[in-house]
Amino acid sequence: MTAPATGRQIPPRTLPRRTQEVEILVDVLQGDRFAGAVILGGPGMGKSSLVQTALEVTGRTADVQTIQCSPNLREVPYGALTPLLANLPELTTPVEVLRALQQFGTDPVIVVVDVQHLDAASAFVLAQLVQNRAATLLTIGTGSLGRDSGIAALADTGLLSTIRLEPADLKQVRRQCTGVLDGPLTEAAVRTIHGMTGGNPRLINAYLASAHDQGILVRAPKGAALPGRPAPWMLLRAAPDPDGRLIDTVEAMHDSLLPGERETLDLVALAGWVPRSLLRTVAGEHVHDLLDSGFLREGESTDTVGPAAAIHAEVLRARIPPGRSFELYKKWHAAGGDAAEHRTARSVLWALECGQPVPLSEIMDAGYRALQAKDWPTARAMAPRLSESQDPRAALLVSELMLVGGRTWAASTELEELTVRTTDPNLRLEALSLMALNRVRTGDAANPWAALPALMAQVRERLPHHTITPATLATVVDMLVNDAVHLHRPELLEQARLLVEDPQTPDFTRAIMLLMRADALAMAGQPDAAIPAAERAYELSATVPVFSARFGLDALVYLVLACITAGYTDRARAVLADQLSLEPRQWHQQSGTILVLQHLAETADGVPVQASAWLEDAVVELRHHDPVQMLPFAEALLAPQRAAVTVGLPSPTAEERAVRTPCGLESRWLWSLALFSIAEDRHPDAADEGRPLWRRILEDPRLEQDPVIRREILLSLILMRDPLDLDEAVIEELHGITTVTQGPRSAGIARALDPSLARDPRGLAEAAEEATASGAVLPAALCWARLILLHHRAGDLRRRGEALRRLKHLQGRAGVDFPPYIAGALALGELTAREQEIVDLAAQGLSNAAVAEKLFVSQRTVEGHLYRVFTKLGIADRSELRDLQF
Repeated sequence: MTAPATGRQIPPRTLPRRTQEVEILVDVLQGDRFAGAVILGGPGMGKSSLVQTALEVTGRTADVQTIQCSPNLREVPYGALTPLLANLPELTTPVEVLRALQQFGTDPVIVVVDVQHLDAASAFVLAQLVQNRAATLLTIGTGSLGRDSGIAALADTGLLSTIRLEPADLKQVRRQCTGVLDGPLTEAAVRTIHGMTGGNPRLINAYLASAHDQGILVRAPKGAALPGRPAPWMLLRAAPDPDGRLIDTVEAMHDSLLPGERETLDLVALAGWVPRSLLRTVAGEHVHDLLDSGFLREGESTDTVGPAAAIHAEVLRARIPPGRSFELYKKWHAAGGDAAEHRTARSVLWALECGQPVPLSEIMDAGYRALQAKDWPTARAMAPRLSESQDPRAALLVSELMLVGGRTWAASTELEELTVRTTDPNLRLEALSLMALNRVRTGDAANPWAALPALMAQVRERLPHHTITPATLATVVDMLVNDAVHLHRPELLEQARLLVEDPQTPDFTRAIMLLMRADALAMAGQPDAAIPAAERAYELSATVPVFSARFGLDALVYLVLACITAGYTDRARAVLADQLSLEPRQWHQQSGTILVLQHLAETADGVPVQASAWLEDAVVELRHHDPVQMLPFAEALLAPQRAAVTVGLPSPTAEERAVRTPCGLESRWLWSLALFSIAEDRHPDAADEGRPLWRRILEDPRLEQDPVIRREILLSLILMRDPLDLDEAVIEELHGITTVTQGPRSAGIARALDPSLARDPRGLAEAAEEATASGAVLPAALCWARLILLHHRAGDLRRRGEALRRLKHLQGRAGVDFPPYIAGALALGELTAREQEIVDLAAQGLSNAAVAEKLFVSQRTVEGHLYRVFTKLGIADRSELRDLQF
């Protein structure tokens, strides 16, 4: 046992003093409905803390007698009662034991710890006490009690209440972490901690303390995303290294386990996700109990199980001696654990650690699977085994492992030498792609395509008489390195299509071509072609570990953006929902990007509160780790909120950003700059001199073939403007773009902003009703807002009020906050707090005199307020107040 580590002090209890479970147990101790309780939950779930809290609340701590059960005493009659009965050897019958227990007085509280190991004789005696109401029995156990248990039988009769402590959900993990750290955490950090600990409160405490001590759990170094907010806590990496505190915590959790259960957990820690049948063959049938006690969880297939808490498995691996590991591997191997269908990255590394011969192809496959899962410890452990090989593809993988380990210079040098040494153009292309990705990560290039020209020139200088890339890719590469690549878009897409359809094209190259087509076609407003291409690339990222390790997150981004910009937000949400079940290390690496995409999917029709929080957390995470250059875009989406809470113009301004080195894909970079410019335009300190940056971007020839970017910029411009100041020419410009782009988003906006409806109240109302019926919230809101403004200008307050009420009802049903254009229309009928108060009372049927008496104002004041309400909302009769949706 290692000495306990010192560090951040963690509260001794893992449960609040008064939770629902505490209240149930207090009721058991104070009432007469139950004779006791069975408290079940995995080790570290807070069972003992729960009992102690309830005893303190009820003032019964002095009445307690504790029985500690253990596997060793399970077969000894009355063995569990040893601490209570000093003359146990002389007691041989239940009657004698019951008589001996009477020494503890009237109605003692007997606490049985690890009741799953309670011997049958002791269980019988305790059952008699409970049935006679001679004692209050509180039993604590892990997993579930067997049907042959006398205590379980008592619970079935209703004499004992059953309380099951489940692992903490995300909300509970956030509450516990916030209480320990005395400050908020990012959404990414909470989900990572939840995944690493499985929601186990004891593990969470140990994880937080170790992560804090090791300097990976920190206040965000660059502060919160918005000024005036406290810097949230974030994780610099997914998990702390196993230290004394974590090892002691895990060992304490194992104290009550049987030898076979410990062996099962060791096997899972060493091999990764494994079939139940293999575990049963090697260590016996213990999976069911370990699932019940929260040590294991089922995979996508119920036949496969893995660790419920990733940090638990990592600590176990660190403490298993090599000799013990080798003995377990021999059993594993004998049971067929090395079969191809059971192989995981972890099991391959385990075989290597035990000195077993493993084919190079299997080591490389395991290395890429570890990279795909962002399991850096496993991936890096493969490097020494690969370095001994002369295979150039092994050298390529070693370079990738060096990149994830932060050895960028050494990796770049090795990759450059590999491009010169190899005679395989496909391998050279892969090496070039890694060099391009590295240049993006180090800030030397805006995106992989932008990195290609310098890299190609560099390689051609050393290989002037060689073919640099495969012949089939020569045309595509020549176009990509051209400064005016946007002028060759149709030819580039056609070449990419031919490569995708060519059965001889390697999967890695095909996936890249699919990504290129997906992005270009989506921004061109052709989702019918873009989304299938993006889906194929995304599917390849799940089946080709090499591609997934390098471009899997790009595939996710392109698919989700293609769906969102086309208006298929349900499809985007479904894809993003799958990301929430990622293993914690993979989630941690991709969380900032995923949170931005979630924000976009949820704000397509308005801004739910949670989506704004996601965006703020995304910015914090992306400042630390931005794998696909989404930070400028995320900051641009947040720019309106930042401008609202910033004194003076934000720094840097949009113009200052525009002269910096671009970051990310060119079209997305221009989109971001335009959003920054639009947000600044609303600021009172914004200068009116010259043409605004957003207008110059709209006219940039590089966006001529990206009408979707121009559509989104114009839509943002309209939505961010005061409705009474908006130039109708902008609406006409946007409408023109939406008529030449495909998808429900363009169709809905085109209908809502149809210039022919500008003076057609009936047409606007019909369009609003159609959009509302189809669930298209934003188009419906735009129609109602235009109708409100039309009646407002005409002075028709009654019809304006009707449209106001419909828009307010739509907002309440959708649960969103609308942007300034729509909110400005709503504000034309906004009630003051006093007016709302009077309306609420009048709608209940109170007379003006009764309302005045209730609010301690004059009746004349009430009448004046109601007159103004009637005017604002266009109503003429007091009875209509009951129909208001405010």
